[in-house]
Formats: sequence, structure tokens, C-alpha cells
Amino acid sequence: MSRPAGVPLIHVSIDRIVEEGKDVKTFVLEPAPGSADKRLAYRAGQFLTLRLPVGADRPVMRSYSISTCPVSDPRLAVTVRDTPGGAGSNWLYEKAVPGMTLEALPPTGQFTLDESDSGILLFAAGLGITPLYSLCKYALATSGRTVRLHYSGRDRATTPFVGALEDLERAHRGRMRLDLRLTGAEGRLDAETVRDVAASMHAPTAYVCGPPGYQAMVVDALLAAGRPPSSIRTESSGRPPRTR
Repeated sequence: MSRPAGVPLIHVSIDRIVEEGKDVKTFVLEPAPGSADKRLAYRAGQFLTLRLPVGADRPVMRSYSISTCPVSDPRLAVTVRDTPGGAGSNWLYEKAVPGMTLEALPPTGQFTLDESDSGILLFAAGLGITPLYSLCKYALATSGRTVRLHYSGRDRATTPFVGALEDLERAHRGRMRLDLRLTGAEGRLDAETVRDVAASMHAPTAYVCGPPGYQAMVVDALLAAGRPPSSIRTESSGRPPRTR
């Protein structure tokens, strides 16, 4: 990804790095010392593009979904899986340390909540949870909307934010429901389950984020259940150009 013409870079500092599970870390960021802005402005569901000094002569631009909520979390954070051969993620895992300053493009993306939704239905798999975790926290913090999240992961050790999501469900009992599917033991999500989940609540919009095969299956199942295409939002609406 090249830098868009006319878009100025901002400077961010790594406040801390949090281990979320096997090969998954969250990088908590804040405006770099001396920045005019005291807080990084963004919307839930957006992504941040970092300019990483991977090569001495040619930095690379890599985009990562934001996992925090602008209302309930004090700082912006991106969550990154260490991908074999991924120049950006490998550099972050090997070189990034708290206190380091990085260049970035301002947060952007259209995978954001429709504020008119009375309830929201979320389908996530793997690291696709990242923007949906942000959307979930925002919906609960800013309204009385109900939230149902169906989340697929291989096992608890490799599935980020499980404990935090269970805490959210307990804190918002009656408004949030978490359906956790550990595919290593239960098998992958199927179309029949998608239709059953979708029929269980009135949610004008369904938000879907995950690997391409998962995302295609969920979208096809929702369409087959009678949902109009306009009521289904996927990560491709605001998908980072590169996530490695």
C-alpha cells in the first residue's frame, strides 16, 4: 500500500503491548510527545495504517483493525496476529517496544455502526473479532441496544478477547449474548446455525468479519434466510488493504 496523496502522516507512540493469546498482541497507542492532539480520534470499527521501517530504504504501509472503543477505552489500540512471512507483523513482533514512535495515517474505514440500529448481530471468526469487539463495546456503551455476537475460534488459547467478552456479557446481562464456538472441539460454523442465530433476534443489520471462506458462508446463509443484501455489512466495506 502506498501513502495516499495529500493525506498527512501523524505520529503515534506505543504506550504498551498486551499479549492476547498465542501469536496475538495488542499495541496500545497514544499521540507522540509534542503532538498537538492529546487523543487519537477514530470511530469504532475503523482501522489504522502504520508506516513501518521494515527496510532501511523503503518503509512499508500496513493496516490493522482497531480493537478499542472511542468511548470506553482511554487509548486507541490495534490487535495484530504474527503471520509467517508477514513483513509488517513480523517487524512489530520483533522490533516494536513501548515508548517507540511510529508514523501512521489517520484512522479511517466505513465498517462502522448504523446508529439507527435497535439491535446488532455480529459474526466473527479468528482475528475478525477485532473490529467487531470495538463495535460491540461501542454499542453497549452508547445506547440501550441489544447485541448478539457469534464468535468462532479454534480454542481458548488462540482466540483473542474471550475473557473480556465474557465479562461484557455478565456486565450487560439481558442486553448482550455471546455464542462462543471452539471449532477444534465443535467443528466449524454451518449455514443452519447462522440461520438459527439470525432468526433469534430482531437486528436490522448483521456485521460479518472473518476469513474469506467463513465470511462467504455466513453472508450466503443470511441471504438464503431472506435478509436483503443492504442489511449485511462485511469487513470489505472498510477492509484494510493489507493486514500482514
